Amino acid sequence: MEESLKINALEQPYCSERDSAPAQWEPEHVGKRLVKAFITLDRLPRLRGPREPGGHWPRHAVEWADQLAQAELDESERRTREQASNRTTIRPTGAEIAQMEMAFDWLRELRAEDSGMALVTSLWALRTARGRSVKALCAEKKWAPHTFYRKRAKALSHLANWLNARSVPVF
Repeated sequence: MEESLKINALEQPYCSERDSAPAQWEPEHVGKRLVKAFITLDRLPRLRGPREPGGHWPRHAVEWADQLAQAELDESERRTREQASNRTTIRPTGAEIAQMEMAFDWLRELRAEDSGMALVTSLWALRTARGRSVKALCAEKKWAPHTFYRKRAKALSHLANWLNARSVPVF
């Protein structure tokens, strides 16, 4: 079996066909890595400090009438409640954290080049990672969507060229 196809190899992790990295950095792949960096950031443990509000009331017994009312909920609302109650966060690995830090370094490089492109690209990646609307972002900031996407494309292209010029390995 070929080395690159070993699933449990520590030196060369397994990549499926659809997630395989290109030979060189491409703007679309740079964008995916920036979005993944913000997803990894959201999965990191929170700082110690005061507890978040809520969840401090003692447990209580659920009465029969409440159980009947919950049984009558439509399927989508029931699924939403089940997902909310079963939410767990899987902590990122050391490799994912290292890749996240590298991607944030790219944004620092981009800020040195053009702070407007860096702002647009980071807000785009953050909104995309959190599943929020980029159209709403443009409306909030009073930006033209066409200009927003043009700046984002220019920034991703610049980063791809910069990474290729420095021979940064694609991940």
